Amino acid sequence: MRSIVRAVGTEAVRAGGRRSPWWFVAVPLGIGVPLLMTYVVAAVFEKLATMNTGEIGVTPVEPNNSITRVIDVGVLIFAVGAAHAHGSTVRGPAAETERFLFRSPSTMILARSLYYGAIAAAAVLGMTVLLLTTLPHLFPVVYGKVGLLTGAGLRFCWAVPVFAFCAAALGIGLAAATRSSVAAIALMLLWAGFLENAIALVPGGMKVQQFMPFLNGIYGTGQWLALTPPWGRNGALTYFALCAALILAVGIAATIVRRRRN
Repeated sequence: MRSIVRAVGTEAVRAGGRRSPWWFVAVPLGIGVPLLMTYVVAAVFEKLATMNTGEIGVTPVEPNNSITRVIDVGVLIFAVGAAHAHGSTVRGPAAETERFLFRSPSTMILARSLYYGAIAAAAVLGMTVLLLTTLPHLFPVVYGKVGLLTGAGLRFCWAVPVFAFCAAALGIGLAAATRSSVAAIALMLLWAGFLENAIALVPGGMKVQQFMPFLNGIYGTGQWLALTPPWGRNGALTYFALCAALILAVGIAATIVRRRRN
């Protein structure tokens, strides 16, 4: 446990430089893009809803569909950032330093999962509280049903951070398994951004889609989806967490094998 705590501190120092891609790219994008998208879309629909014309009808947003950009976009950006953070250390001086400081290859992988997962969870929690608090006041016609203390709002406050934490760990696991941040990022974007949705177009794909990890994670947050996994929302979030843990374990195992060979 002490080595994990020490490794978390080591990673905090390494990631805290003036040119840190995590703090100066991933975090600003992970926060800024979802907020910007949400507020812009909300402003447009509020404007349309308040126009005195019978030609355009705008349906009020349901609480369980109010922070979809945070869940779909923000979480994925943080996962990509975490994958890049680990992938950038698997070769060169950083890898040699870690090998000298920590005997077990799993130490830094677990430490990075805790470090980046915690930051991602805190960031999405802050965005969730901000949006659920401000949207109904700024855009009452469209977001009047939305609120922090609604059933959906309360679930978002704990389930979305859990989803973000697990997604960051999954990204780190992929980077450890592939030994490449580019490969890990490409796999995540292809899988979560395209394959999980496109598979529904294949004959019998709707049944397979029920087992897609990211869609289960999104459903588990309380976000509305046409997808209905057989194990309910808590089961879906647990399923995603188990998938993330499995990928992380594969990444650790692959790192151990490579280190023994070298």
